[in-house]
Amino acid sequence: MVDSRIRWRCRRGIRELDIALQNFLDSEYDRLTLGEKEKFHELLEIPDPLLMDWLYGRESPLHQEMVSLVERIRNAAANPAKIR
Repeated sequence: MVDSRIRWRCRRGIRELDIALQNFLDSEYDRLTLGEKEKFHELLEIPDPLLMDWLYGRESPLHQEMVSLVERIRNAAANPAKIR
């Protein structure tokens, strides 16, 4: 179950980010390892413009673990039917 504090931190005020992060929380977050959850918490500290660039593929994170996480978020946003 997703902690309400994490859900609140995913509310960014930019509709596209809100949708992508909420879809990811609902469909994928519970399946993350502890290390992946730590990376997700790091991702939530990224400024919105950079995070948007990552999610839209205009830029890419430097670390492979973050690249993988961004891809999973993109997939969750593209496939909202997977939401439980």
